[in-house]
Amino acid sequence: MDKGGEAETSCLDVLDHRIERRRELWRGRLAQLRGASVGVRFGLGPDVRIEYPRCLYAGDDVTICAHAYLHCLSRRGVRIGSHSSIERNMWLHCGGTLEDHAHGFFEIGEWSFVGCNAVMGAGGGIRIGNNVLIGQCVNIHAENHRFADASRPIREQGVTYQGVVVQDDVWIGSKATILDGVTIGQGAVIGAGAVVTNSVPPFAIVAGVPARVIGSRKADSQ
Repeated sequence: MDKGGEAETSCLDVLDHRIERRRELWRGRLAQLRGASVGVRFGLGPDVRIEYPRCLYAGDDVTICAHAYLHCLSRRGVRIGSHSSIERNMWLHCGGTLEDHAHGFFEIGEWSFVGCNAVMGAGGGIRIGNNVLIGQCVNIHAENHRFADASRPIREQGVTYQGVVVQDDVWIGSKATILDGVTIGQGAVIGAGAVVTNSVPPFAIVAGVPARVIGSRKADSQ
């Protein structure tokens, strides 16, 4: 610590960082040996579990941090663009089984980021663009349960799939929830804690439960 009381990084901090990065790259290499198709410098944090790694595709300089769970079984698989990263504790499920795996997928473009504790139910397909910032504890659910028949248990009525699309340059605030059938337009901002049940126009700013448009980035920039 310096004389002003502010913490400084030390040589040991730098060394520790380099050692952990080597471990991440080593784990990434193991995933590649298990069938994942990845670019250079693909890294995995400790305790990352990848089910069906042959359905995982990633570009260059991709990192998936500690304790993530990715269930990749689907015809289109899980695709992560170059220079994108996923923070710790992400849960991702494409909804596929060995008997039925045609409907789900997860795609995220380049230079995008998913914060910690994200939940991605990708049974109907989730497509996320480039330069997208997703905050902590965000939930995206690309499927719905049928429940119209009150005489039958909901679990017996099946599910519907529409899919979720997040276009380029979107910021989704912490603890927001995005529901099936929603498209978030390019450049939009989703406020923290919002529950998005309808599609969002490009460059709109939305907030609330359910989310509603409260402004426009285009208007702010004029």
